[in-house]
Amino acid sequence: MNVSRDVTPQNQEPFDKIKRVAIFVFDYLRHPIEKIKNLPDWNWLTLITTLICTTMFSGILTGLVPPNFFRIIGGIIISPLVGVVATTLGALFIYYYFQVYEKRTCSFRKIFTLLVFANIPFFVFQVGSEIIPPITLVGFAFTAMLMAVGLTENFQMDKKHSLRLVSILLAIVFILWLWNRIDISKLERLS
Repeated sequence: MNVSRDVTPQNQEPFDKIKRVAIFVFDYLRHPIEKIKNLPDWNWLTLITTLICTTMFSGILTGLVPPNFFRIIGGIIISPLVGVVATTLGALFIYYYFQVYEKRTCSFRKIFTLLVFANIPFFVFQVGSEIIPPITLVGFAFTAMLMAVGLTENFQMDKKHSLRLVSILLAIVFILWLWNRIDISKLERLS
């Protein structure tokens, strides 16, 4: 009896995908403006996994500066949840912006991809937010710049319109950040 066996490395495929994703993310970190112009066409699972890993890594690092066990646990559990919800809400906002103001439909997945990568500077700068709270705004300013480039290059959005949209989002984030800082200072005074 002749039994043949397929010895092709089928388990290698997920590792190859992880390697390709990691290479793209590291290239993106080195050349964000160039990479944001040509977004990858990844499936939902890859996008969500990349977002979760990025937010989790950022959350853990944020918990380490200065070290706090509960903030590290929050970085593992809460940061990915907040990251996915915020990215989804931002993508929905832009998706419907295109529907209402641009009178066209764009791929929701592509918009989501743009936000996943545009938010990476925000996650990086978030690490130092406990020491220097306004650094969050610096991170979001970089995110806004990348979003403007990404909207212009990937969706052929007029540069003026993309800057206006990103400025509105930046203003909303600034107001929310300021409100949060006021709440934190009130809590500190009560303690």
